[in-house]
Amino acid sequence: MPPIGELFASDSSSSSAMQLAGSGMSVYSGSELSAGIAPATLKLARGGQVRICANSGLNVTTSGQGLMLATGAGALEIEYELKQQAADVVMTPDFNIALVGPGTFHFALGINKKGDTCVKPLAGDAAEITFSELLGTGVYKTGPQQSMLFHGGKLDEISALSGECGCPPAPPVMRAEVQPSPTPANEAPKPAQQVAVSTNETTSPLPPDKPGQVHVQVDTPFIFSGRSGRSSAMAKVQFSSLPNVYFVQEKVDPVVLVEKQPEVSPTPLAATSKPEEKPQKEKKGFMGRMKGFFGSLFHR
Repeated sequence: MPPIGELFASDSSSSSAMQLAGSGMSVYSGSELSAGIAPATLKLARGGQVRICANSGLNVTTSGQGLMLATGAGALEIEYELKQQAADVVMTPDFNIALVGPGTFHFALGINKKGDTCVKPLAGDAAEITFSELLGTGVYKTGPQQSMLFHGGKLDEISALSGECGCPPAPPVMRAEVQPSPTPANEAPKPAQQVAVSTNETTSPLPPDKPGQVHVQVDTPFIFSGRSGRSSAMAKVQFSSLPNVYFVQEKVDPVVLVEKQPEVSPTPLAATSKPEEKPQKEKKGFMGRMKGFFGSLFHR
């Protein structure tokens, strides 16, 4: 069996088998559809569409050459054209609404929980609608440009529709605009604030100086030595505009270190050893000196 049409909705559900087809969902006979917080649109394969308003439901079934649409408390908007041989039926909890061709139908239908049923023609509507009571014998036909309200699901309590019927209009999109704060006439405009932005470029300009700011300049020439094969850097730092209040130095006397000979603890060997004593010369008397004199003469 071919599908009846495709359902396009932001929030919809179905209790019957539905298949993805293009950007919509294929709807087959016996499908129960419902819309969430946003309206859904059933585009019929024969042409035209049925719009399911927010928080409303619809049951779709094929019946001969036409369709049977059943709905409860909620709202619908029907927009399609029927040929000579086709006839559709819209069923509500209280009424059986017949749409007989040929004709172009474009109207809104709404039912609340109390049974109040409204019908309102929309642009392009050019056919009659027949209301029949399900639990009675009353029948009422509305003209193409006639808006009616049936109170409590009864055809004997009819009045002209004075309010809205069908899907409520979408809320307007609110755009927030920031209004500049007014500047008093006696107040001069404030100068634009300068914001320092860090950058990796070496040629970026320096920020402007402030009063009392300390300036530091560093020169670092590179010196190459052929012996070591390495390059070394010699830095020269210059300070200017240095307030004395930030650099308070105290006079400190220099500390002179006095060299002292190292103190060596005596070893046990040095403590026990005594210096070698030289033998004392033997004292000679007169005879001894004479003996030595003559000995020297004769080389003795």
